Amino acid sequence: MAISIDYSTLVISVPQADLTLVSGTLYEMNTETDFRQVVNALQDNEEGMPFDTAIRHNTEVTVAGTTFARTIEVINGYSITFTPDTQWTVRFVGSNNNLFDVENGILNQNQVQVISTNSGGLILNQAAISAGDITAIAAGVWNALTTTYSAAGSFGQQVGKRLLTVAKFLGLK
Repeated sequence: MAISIDYSTLVISVPQADLTLVSGTLYEMNTETDFRQVVNALQDNEEGMPFDTAIRHNTEVTVAGTTFARTIEVINGYSITFTPDTQWTVRFVGSNNNLFDVENGILNQNQVQVISTNSGGLILNQAAISAGDITAIAAGVWNALTTTYSAAGSFGQQVGKRLLTVAKFLGLK
């Protein structure tokens, strides 16, 4: 059985057999290749063309050298059901998405447990920060002149005022 769409109910059925077995009862669904592309192909055929689009998609975006993950949203009243209705788990990878949204009627909740990997900072590739970078950042903070942190209302200004008070009290200034 493959992913199917019942246009009379707007339910997208995703069978366990179409997903990647990770181990035991844990399966993984790449929301781009295993879901979005398949649903779009179903909507591009004669049966699906007259119906509203089921998915809104924003592709990967690179900003300042960091590639942020794509977003996939189920829209226009469509919902998703994972089958069979037994105790197993599906983990989403490959995008930020709304596929897990029970409250707004996207996910038809049954015995299948869904693990979303959404993250405000979900990125595809990220340069690793080296130990040397961490040392340089710490040194830059700890060795900076106190005048660097003297902006009105800043934490640095407050600490500076308290240090001056303590120094006067101790007779050091």
